Amino acid sequence: MFKHIKTLFLLAAVFGLASCASPRQANIDYDRTVDFSQYQTFAFYQEATATPAADNTPAEKPAYDPLLDQHFKAAITREMTALGYRLDETAPQLLVNYQTNVENREDVRSSPFSINAGYGYFGRNSAFSFGFPLFGGGVEKVNYKVGTILIDVIDTNAKRVVWQGVLEGRLSNKAMQNPQQAINDSVALIYQRYPTRLTQTP
Repeated sequence: MFKHIKTLFLLAAVFGLASCASPRQANIDYDRTVDFSQYQTFAFYQEATATPAADNTPAEKPAYDPLLDQHFKAAITREMTALGYRLDETAPQLLVNYQTNVENREDVRSSPFSINAGYGYFGRNSAFSFGFPLFGGGVEKVNYKVGTILIDVIDTNAKRVVWQGVLEGRLSNKAMQNPQQAINDSVALIYQRYPTRLTQTP
C-alpha cells in the first residue's frame, strides 16, 4: 500500500510540468510516412501479466488501476477522442503507452561557472524527496528533481511506434493539490503537436 502512495505523490509532481512558471513545449517525433487518417480505433498498451509461481504465490501487480493511472487514461482518451479516434479494447489499430521518469540533478554554482549532474530511471514507483540548497566554501549546491512524461502511440499490426511525445521539466509541488488537473494540462500540452487527422470518423 505504501508503494502505491509513493507512486501517487511522485506522479502528481511529474504532472505538474505543465503548470511550471516558464511554459514548456513538448518534444515530438513521428513517422512522417504514416497516414494517420487510416487509423480509427485505439486502446491502452497492457504489459504482459506475470505468471504466478509454482506455489501459487500471487503476482505483485494489483488487479486495479491506481487513481492517477485512471486520471492519466481519462486524459489521453479525451485527447484521442478529440482527434477522431474511438476507444476499442477488442481490436484496436493503435496502442497508447505512457511512462514517467524522475531524475535527480545537482547544480553546483561557483561564480562565474556552474555545472550540472544527474541520475535517474524510468518507472512509476520511485522515492520522492524535495531539493534543498547546500552552502560551503563559496560554492552553492542545489539538489532537485526533473520529471519526464513519455507517451508512445504504437501501430498494433506493425508493432512499432508511429508517434512519440515527451514533456520534461522541473518538478512542482503545486500539482499535488490538484493532480487530476495537472495531468489533464500536461497531456493536452503533449497532444497539441499530434498530427491532425485528415478525415474524421462519422
